[in-house]
This record gives sequence, structure tokens and C-alpha cells, in this order.
Amino acid sequence: MAEGYETTETERATVLVAHVRVHLESGESFELLPFEDAEDVKSKVCELMKAWAKSGFLIRGSEIYPWHRVRRIEAIKVEEVSIDAAELRGEEQQAQETARLQRSFWKTRRARKEKDDENGQNDKGQGEHEGMAA
Repeated sequence: MAEGYETTETERATVLVAHVRVHLESGESFELLPFEDAEDVKSKVCELMKAWAKSGFLIRGSEIYPWHRVRRIEAIKVEEVSIDAAELRGEEQQAQETARLQRSFWKTRRARKEKDDENGQNDKGQGEHEGMAA
């Protein structure tokens, strides 16, 4: 038997998952999509933080936060889960993030429509005038 560390079949079938929360100067906080790596999830988180710091912005979906608005970033939990469970969670979290972005889009759309209505312009009225000019 060889000396040193040998990985077992169970260890190869798992992945480390780090859950990271961002705290903004405004008091708002949110979780980023989890970071996953089979060996060293800390390095993966650190590399992304360095890249974000270098750019000067933290980008989350359609929102852009300048780094001076970020108070701190913390790893709130690191867990070891099976690869299958990690994939399932990742799909669920991606679906939740997509739904959040869609809700954000529709809120913006509604706010713009309400503003147009207040100014005496609405989509229906504009369409009728455009149709008459054609």
C-alpha cells in the first residue's frame, strides 16, 4: 500500500459548496449564487473577489454595485455535498435568480408605463396615432 493520502470513491463523488453573502453600505444584503469546487472552494471565491475588485464593480444579474458601496463579503456556510445534490441545487438557484430578474424587469416596465400614463401618454394611444400616419 502506498504512503500518503488516497482519495476514496466517496470523496470523489462530493463537491465543496460555499455560500457567500454581500453586505452593502445601505444595509441591504444578498446571497450570491453558490461557489462550487471539488478541491478548493476558498480559492475560487478569492479569485472572483479579486476580479471584481479589479474591475471596481460587483455585478449581480442586471444590477451593478460600485465597490465603494460594498461593506463586506462573507462566506456564511461551506458544505460538502454529493455532485448530484449540488447540480440539483444549482439548477434550483439558477431558476430562482432568473425569476428574480424577470420580476425586476416587470417592475421596471410597470413603473415606466405608470410614469407615461401620468404624463398623458400611454402605449395604446401612441399606437393608434402611429397607425394613422402610415
